Amino acid sequence: MASSLIALGANLGDRVQTLNAAIERLGALEQTVALRRSGWHETAPVGGPANQGPFLNAAVRLETTASAEQLHLALRQIELDLGRRRVERWEARAIDLDLLLYEDQVIETPQLVVPHPRMAFRRFVLEAAVEVAPEMVHPTIGWTVGRLLEHLDSAAEYVALLGLPGSGKTALAASLAQAFDGRLLVHGLVATTAKTPDRRPQDTVDPPSHRFARQIQFLDRFSSLLARSNWPRPEQLAVSDFYLDQCLAYARFELDQDQQAAFTHAWQEAGQRVVLPKLLIVFDSPPPGQSRPPEQQFTAVDGDSPPTERLRQELLRLASRQGLGPLLFTGRTDQRTQYEEISAAITSMQ
Repeated sequence: MASSLIALGANLGDRVQTLNAAIERLGALEQTVALRRSGWHETAPVGGPANQGPFLNAAVRLETTASAEQLHLALRQIELDLGRRRVERWEARAIDLDLLLYEDQVIETPQLVVPHPRMAFRRFVLEAAVEVAPEMVHPTIGWTVGRLLEHLDSAAEYVALLGLPGSGKTALAASLAQAFDGRLLVHGLVATTAKTPDRRPQDTVDPPSHRFARQIQFLDRFSSLLARSNWPRPEQLAVSDFYLDQCLAYARFELDQDQQAAFTHAWQEAGQRVVLPKLLIVFDSPPPGQSRPPEQQFTAVDGDSPPTERLRQELLRLASRQGLGPLLFTGRTDQRTQYEEISAAITSMQ
């Protein structure tokens, strides 16, 4: 049988009665055994319309021979039977059932995404989930449920934004820092363009030493802004329009193999001195059905900047490595939607 983790929530009507009815229905599903349920956790609503009542949340761990898709359909039917109506995103609801984890499977279809794309940074989800499944592993991050909650408790209040040049990261980072009375960290350097210019005459091509010096300049600037030794009030949110590891993407395009090896060594040393983000925001998302970008093998050509798509894939690959912590892929949406999504994510970590 397969282990699955389900989150439950309600903020309309008799919440306890509705959640108990949902748990009873879960235990009665064919091919399924209800193993453990958490206690109740009352939390303020995150995102959505104003003036909502508090949520009552819980988690249930099940063993089932049903597939993830079959279990998901069963959850939707229970929601419908108990009065759930889907009209507006993040609205008040009589019942909410989310399939968080299903063994170590990674599923991405129009109907179902597993692991749940926001579970890793939602405190109201993790505090209930850790009571019933602390050892279950988030398959794309590589951390247990228990470690994810510990990360929210111990990580610095720092959110990093990652995306292509011109994606609006700086303006959005400034808006978030202002809204949360936080600190804005801006790289302050002109980024390498992601466009492919016409080949320049040989005498105007940057010498390799200049390209290496430029990438080291970026790395020094980033690591200086993020240095643990200079980090101020630990409770104040910091928002950056850069991510330390993005230096690796640009270095991979601009530098030859020997320079890349030297740069990687410098990056590793810098990584020992900096504050790591509690949450990494990626202004993009992998193609549907592909949760991790494939490994790309390419080298830069002297005088050429990286084509946009290759740079995009490299940034996604770096962000999606296991063991880095929670991620939020905002997708290619408008800035208002991105702001609302990120604001809700920041609030849910607190």
